[in-house]
Amino acid sequence: MIAIPGSTAISSEARAYRAEPRIKKSVPAQVLGVDRAHMRSLDDVALVDEVRAGNRLGFDELVERYRDKALRLVASTLGAREDLEDIVQEIFVKVYRSLERFRGEASFSTYLYTVTVNRCRDELRKSKIRKFFSFDVWFDKVGSKELTAGNGHRLEQEERIEAVRAAMRRLPEQTSMLLHLREIEELTYKELATIFHVEIGTIKSRLSRARDKLREELLPFMEEG
Repeated sequence: MIAIPGSTAISSEARAYRAEPRIKKSVPAQVLGVDRAHMRSLDDVALVDEVRAGNRLGFDELVERYRDKALRLVASTLGAREDLEDIVQEIFVKVYRSLERFRGEASFSTYLYTVTVNRCRDELRKSKIRKFFSFDVWFDKVGSKELTAGNGHRLEQEERIEAVRAAMRRLPEQTSMLLHLREIEELTYKELATIFHVEIGTIKSRLSRARDKLREELLPFMEEG
């Protein structure tokens, strides 16, 4: 059984996955002559091949590599929720079940991010909410000036995060997601173009406008000097 971390309350999809995986029946690792150390030495393409051959240790390794990144994106998009772990688990369940249809035209990571983005959009549509991102690395991106509260007082860490939250909240959902994938997960322009189904030039122009907009939103907090 592959180790997809999750909460005690397992979703129906996750239970179905555990009971009846859609990939070929698993073959014991001893029979395949592989172990976890060997799995860690393989690239993503080779791991997908292992999973298709019935070795679920291959998918365990893919989960190990990408679970935290998927969780960060989901948490940043949906905000603090009790079911974040379940959502991430269901994302990996969907990816696992669809690997037989995965043709490798894009990298596994791009495929995973596409599934994750679509799942987040579904959640946002269903609940009719627009959560904003919660990260402060943009303070290293927007320039060398210090952020202040407007009265010369340098903002503390929590205040910085709240300032970014407020700024990101005013950005469109897709713009926030695009910034996260580029700035935090460091996806390439090509990968982003694949995920958002647009040309690379469109991605570049959208990112440029998004950065300008975020700087504009943070400008009142920027200390002159």
